[in-house]
Amino acid sequence: MIKKLFLLMGLFILTVFVIIFIENYFDQNYTLRYHQTIRNQEQKQKLEFVLKEQLLNIQLLFNSYSSVRHPQQLANTHVEIREKINNCINLLNILDQGGRFQYRNRVNLTSADEIIEIISYERDQYTGTIPEVRELYAPIQDLQSLSARIAATMRGYLEADAAQAPAILETANFYLKQAESVFDRIYETERKIAYDIQSNVVSVNNTSINVLNRYNRLKYFGLILFSIVTGLVTYLIIVQISRIILVRKKAEANNAKLLMAVEQSPVAIMITNTRGITEYVNHSFVNKTGYTKKEIIGSRPYFFSNNGIYDFSEIVMATIQVGNKWSGEIETKDKAGKTYWEKVQISPVLNDENTISNFIIIREDITEKRLLTQSLNESIENLKNITDNLPVGVMLVDANHKIIEVNHTASKIMGFNSVEETINFVNSRDYHQLFEVMHQNSYNDFNSGVEVIALEERLTIKENNISRIILKNIIPIKNNNQTVKLEAFMDITAQKEIQQREAEANKAKSEFLANMSHEIRTPMNGIVGAAELLVRTRLTQEQYNILSVISRSCDNLITIVNDILDFSKIEARKMTIETNPFDIRKSIDYLMDQISFKSNEKRLNVMASVEDNVPVIVKGDEGRLLQVLMNLLGNAVKFTDIGEVVLRVDTESLKGKEVILHFSIEDTGIGIPPGKIEKIFESFTQADGSTTRQYGGTGLGTSISKMLVELMGGKIWVESPNPAVKDNEEFPGSVFHFTLPFLIEKGGKQEDIYRNRFAGLSVALLDNHPLGQLLLKKMLQTWGVEVHVADNHKILIELLKDNPDLDLIIADSHIEEVNKSDFVSGLRALHPDIRLILLMPENHSISAITHRGFNRIVYKPVKHSSLFSTIYDLFNPGKNGELSPAIADADEDDAEEERKKVLLVEDNLINQKIAEKMLSRLKYDVIIARNGQEAVDILEKDATSADLILMDIQMPVMNGLDATRAIRARNIFIPIIAMTANVLKGDREICIEAGMNDYIGKPVKIDLLEKMLNQWINKPLLKK
Repeated sequence: MIKKLFLLMGLFILTVFVIIFIENYFDQNYTLRYHQTIRNQEQKQKLEFVLKEQLLNIQLLFNSYSSVRHPQQLANTHVEIREKINNCINLLNILDQGGRFQYRNRVNLTSADEIIEIISYERDQYTGTIPEVRELYAPIQDLQSLSARIAATMRGYLEADAAQAPAILETANFYLKQAESVFDRIYETERKIAYDIQSNVVSVNNTSINVLNRYNRLKYFGLILFSIVTGLVTYLIIVQISRIILVRKKAEANNAKLLMAVEQSPVAIMITNTRGITEYVNHSFVNKTGYTKKEIIGSRPYFFSNNGIYDFSEIVMATIQVGNKWSGEIETKDKAGKTYWEKVQISPVLNDENTISNFIIIREDITEKRLLTQSLNESIENLKNITDNLPVGVMLVDANHKIIEVNHTASKIMGFNSVEETINFVNSRDYHQLFEVMHQNSYNDFNSGVEVIALEERLTIKENNISRIILKNIIPIKNNNQTVKLEAFMDITAQKEIQQREAEANKAKSEFLANMSHEIRTPMNGIVGAAELLVRTRLTQEQYNILSVISRSCDNLITIVNDILDFSKIEARKMTIETNPFDIRKSIDYLMDQISFKSNEKRLNVMASVEDNVPVIVKGDEGRLLQVLMNLLGNAVKFTDIGEVVLRVDTESLKGKEVILHFSIEDTGIGIPPGKIEKIFESFTQADGSTTRQYGGTGLGTSISKMLVELMGGKIWVESPNPAVKDNEEFPGSVFHFTLPFLIEKGGKQEDIYRNRFAGLSVALLDNHPLGQLLLKKMLQTWGVEVHVADNHKILIELLKDNPDLDLIIADSHIEEVNKSDFVSGLRALHPDIRLILLMPENHSISAITHRGFNRIVYKPVKHSSLFSTIYDLFNPGKNGELSPAIADADEDDAEEERKKVLLVEDNLINQKIAEKMLSRLKYDVIIARNGQEAVDILEKDATSADLILMDIQMPVMNGLDATRAIRARNIFIPIIAMTANVLKGDREICIEAGMNDYIGKPVKIDLLEKMLNQWINKPLLKK
């Protein structure tokens, strides 16, 4: 140890000596040399400063040439410039090659005393020379030459007369400008020289600092290395001394840790000697048994018992004393006599000689675990009893379709008396022959995430005369670490038979209703047609009233038949919802057309408002939407005698490509009593269901509407009274609301083609109905129209006087002044070029005298498209083919047109006569065929014999569908319109698919027939 200390001291002295030697060597070889180099560069900086000073003095002398007025002064200036130029050249030589320069510097301007400084510079190998120094020789010598020229020129100037002096002075100025250019080049080069010198000084300084830093790092590294070596040697000595101490402390710590772990163990631990005498027990043993350590240590453990049958301790001791382990579950008691169960493990402890030194006994309380096991066994037994008695058959099947377990219900369904018989029979047969799959699908269970396979199978066991339809679910589960299938099934044979009977009953009901509809509509066609023909003849008032009753009764009967058919289809779940794009505003216009007949009869204001935020094109079931709206609007008109009916459409929400539209139908009718609101959507229910009720109907309209709305994914509700007229007790009104989801047509045009089309147009609106005024004004403003509103004739006159630039007046016929003969003439007198549009009900009598002078008439309810096309036609004549009707003079007659020919294919004689009369009344020639074959024969002889075909569907010999196919097969492409009593959903599509062009249902109204014929009679068809 002493030798190691002496070695450590020697290393320390050697390290100090080396550090002192290196420091002295560095001071001699590096520090002094770098200091000299830095000083030499500083001298070089002084030389550059003196050079710059000399150049400035030379420039000042050059500038003084222009002020010289005496020859001697001129000579002195020239000589002084030459001396300073020589000084500059001498300085350049010293900067380039090295040398000494004597610099004289005055103390101050007034004193003649001078300080002489010797500037010595040696060319050094570190910085080298500056190339720009040599570049200054030539421009400085140019200054010498220019000085001589300027001096000679100025001498001539001083001697010249007044006439020559300006020219000579101009020459001198020219030389001075050249000198300025030379000075610029010299100063630019001089700045580079100054920059290079300064860079060299900084570089040398930095190098000196870096070298000094490296030296210091080396010195400090030596000191650190010495410290590390010394510390390492010291550490090795200390480690050798303390190793034994650390080993002892570690052993003591491990023993303490082990003892603490044993003491704090949650299980009871005992240590005995080889004779079974207790030497140690831990804290858990004390807590569990209630005995203190003093009571147990020193005693031989005798805690085993087996309900007192026999002593067990001797058997245990005999086992462990030969070196074997023993474990078992023992029922024992604590000090208080409380019985509990323990799992006891006894192991021998071997010493270094591999002999038994002690026994360790671990006692774990398993009372709760035994209770849980017992409860689990009971639950398993209960689950087995429940499974066996479930009304559902349950089987556990392995991957090879062999039954592992089966319950009693499954055995009973398969016709067996016991579970064992069932397992033996099924496992001895082909599983798939017994269970034949009829339908299959699968789904993921949301809670468990397991894929469940749902099957509809036919179970066939010929030996037991079993052939049943079962509904089965298959779930994969684990059983003894193997994946098996849990198959649960139930017998649905009876349900299937009931469904079959229901399907047959629904089919029979549908066929019966379809036939009933056809059979009712066929004679109704004759009644309605005859009534319409009679109405157009000269009749007394009594005869006209009787025919009106007949017509209304027929309409009511058709409405009842339609309601019953729709209700039946919805109830039978045969109603399908289609998704097609359509223009919502055009649909509303069509609806206004349909409702106008009833509303005009009752002289009601029917209005529609579609908000700007409603998309133009949406995707949904247009037909079902119109059916719902027609039902609700029809009810609103039916139950409203005075006031108005308003349809509003707005956007409730817009999310992605889905839009939810809100429809509301407001009326000012009789309203719905509070007690009837909840039942208003029930089938065959009306607010007034008494035998004396005033209004007819089946009570299915609102029920069908509710079913259709919910089928389309919407919601419908009603509020009564109407908030707009809630104070009117006699006519409180009601508002029916419903919302429907639609898809926004992808890529479809969503711009409103009417928006701002009439920008700049000024219109006066004469209407005293507040709501109608508001909706019409809103519609016009959407088109860009400037709207002025007048409630009466007097205000309108004032508007015309105040606004001479008005383009158009729109007047409602329900204002009394509008119906006077001098109304139009009075307006024309104020504004001769004003255009006028009259709004009036379609069945209102038009007096040629009263309404003479109006440019156009728009029939109410006012449709969006009709009003737009009428205004467009007025201000763009000839550009719109669909013109609104104008009032002509009373004596004008329409030109006689060539009569078109219609081929009527109808087997019913009455319907033949009625249709023939209608067509004749509409100025068409009629050819009659009694069935489809006759029609084909007529057209085969002469394909041009008819301009249009009205085709019935159900006829003898050849029906209308086959006849149409035969006509199209012969390349005859004249328009064919189905005229049939088959009006169920899908009948129209069947007709179109057969080759027909359009469809009109019976009973046929003459107005609808006329519209249909006008649409197709002159329309050329392309070959398909």
